[in-house]
Amino acid sequence: MQLADALILISISFCAWLFWQGRRQAEQAKRYAERYCQQHDLQFLDIAWSHGRPAKRGRHIGWLSHYSFAFSSDGESRYEGTITLLNLRLEDVITPPYRLPT
Repeated sequence: MQLADALILISISFCAWLFWQGRRQAEQAKRYAERYCQQHDLQFLDIAWSHGRPAKRGRHIGWLSHYSFAFSSDGESRYEGTITLLNLRLEDVITPPYRLPT
C-alpha cells in the first residue's frame, strides 16, 4: 500500500503543479495583451485560452499556449488577436487589420 499511496500523492502533486503553472501562464498572457493594447492605443476587452501543446523551440522546452484576446480600436468595433506563449515567455502576437480612430 505504501507504493500506491506514494503514486497517488505524486499524481495529485503533479496535477496541482500543472494547474498552478497554467494559471501563471494565463496571468502572464493577460499582462502581455494589456501591454500590447496600451502600446498601440487600443482598448483591451478580454482574453481566453485557445489551445496548448508541449513544444520545443530552440533550446527551450515547455508548454506552448495560444490565447485569443479581444480589443477595440475605436470603442465600437471588436477585433480578436492571438498571443502565443512558451511557458511564461512571449513568442508571438498576431492581430488582424483594424480601423484606426479618426
